[in-house]
Amino acid sequence: DMVVVGGGDGSVHAALPGLLESNLPLLVVPLGTANDLARALELPTDPLEAARLVVNGRQRRIDAGRVNGVPFVNVANMGVSVDIARTLNGDLKRRFGVLAYAIAAWRALSRPRRFRAVIRLPGETLQVRSMQLAVGAGRNYGGGMVINEDARIDDGLLWLYSIAPRSLWQLVKDVFALRAGRHRDAERVTTRSAPWFEIRTRRSRTVTADGEVVTRTPIRLEILPQALLVVVPRQVGTGAATTG
Repeated sequence: DMVVVGGGDGSVHAALPGLLESNLPLLVVPLGTANDLARALELPTDPLEAARLVVNGRQRRIDAGRVNGVPFVNVANMGVSVDIARTLNGDLKRRFGVLAYAIAAWRALSRPRRFRAVIRLPGETLQVRSMQLAVGAGRNYGGGMVINEDARIDDGLLWLYSIAPRSLWQLVKDVFALRAGRHRDAERVTTRSAPWFEIRTRRSRTVTADGEVVTRTPIRLEILPQALLVVVPRQVGTGAATTG
């Protein structure tokens, strides 16, 4: 009747192709480190309380994304976030929990790799210099960061931001705005929303999705509107619901 995934965003990512093919509803029991999808769905943080949604939850549809044919639920990244993903390991997560993301971010930001990208979207082409470029289908990623303060998990849009190269001090100054997705309050950040993006870089770069290495540039990203059926608490969300 439904698929229950006990784990974090990586576990959901692994199950996603089968979920999209079967159209079975997904219940996430948050047992991972970041649990960003669970946060966006406003699921209980207590695993037993979340598991009770098997019988007393309701169903709603949310968007998913796709990058070079690989589906994702939260965000696809290149730049600093890839270095963060490579730095994170099981031991770091076990020792520090969600703080492992901040530790990995600090290490990655001490030696950011800069790159140039050409971004196509409907009606526009952008050329940017970047140290971090992300495209989100959901709302949360990276242990509670927000892709854009206007993003919703069922709005039918991808949300892109690109952070231009800057000093560590400038990043620290803007860290709270960037974490909350308030990019208009941060300096030298390019943002767009669209149903698809195509991104090329001078040199091929690694791309992660939901924290997993999935492909390399050039990439095409597409929104899959209302593609994923999920189980949430009865009082959460505005989408059409059916009884669980």
